[in-house]
Amino acid sequence: MNGEPEFNKTMSFLHRSLFLTSMAFVVAAQAGVITEPARVYTVGYTLEDFQDPPAFFVQTIADSSILQLTEVQVGLHLVGATAGGGFAGEIFVSLTKDLGASAVLLNRVGVTSTDAVGFSYDGWDVVFRDGAAAGDIHGSALSLGVLAGEWEPDGRLDGTDESRPGKLQLFVGQAGNGEWSLNVADLDIGGIMRLESWSLTLTGLTEANAVPEATGLGGVGVGFLAYVWKFFASRRKRGT
Repeated sequence: MNGEPEFNKTMSFLHRSLFLTSMAFVVAAQAGVITEPARVYTVGYTLEDFQDPPAFFVQTIADSSILQLTEVQVGLHLVGATAGGGFAGEIFVSLTKDLGASAVLLNRVGVTSTDAVGFSYDGWDVVFRDGAAAGDIHGSALSLGVLAGEWEPDGRLDGTDESRPGKLQLFVGQAGNGEWSLNVADLDIGGIMRLESWSLTLTGLTEANAVPEATGLGGVGVGFLAYVWKFFASRRKRGT
């Protein structure tokens, strides 16, 4: 019985140690992961009505430290050339890297199999991010004005699709450096839109082996705690 308080203290110590080791593992797992400052590109380009093929706005990034992207966020400020003169349902916007696959940010929002026109609001001052709480921008109805906030990209290769294969996760695993192109098209006659600016915010690993090293550290910590647990348990059995 005299050994019981000591054993309880030991268990408390082990629980605290396990928690701290787990936290150390989480921190280590993030070693080498950074979010670089947003790169903002001012454009000021007025789209032609029914401009298709798209206008291309290319930026070459050569100073990124990221070797493997884990997330890409895209800012877009695209509004009516005159206040109230835009028409959201006409616009297609995609992002391409190094002439590879494209993430579809907008594809005629509001268009469905039963609605060929889509939404008529004045444009966007938004950030696109996979997993954004506001959800899929394609169904983001707005009666008037400019849509703001964080949204998931449209992702649809066809505006009437339910599937969304063209999300920003397409860039995960690639390097931050490269040629990034924002592609903007006006697919109908009506509103006149102006691309004021766009931006890229890149998050990812600066070391290719950062996560495997963290796994090793976690294993050492758990192994050490297992050893301490066994040691104190044997002492309790001996009554010391």
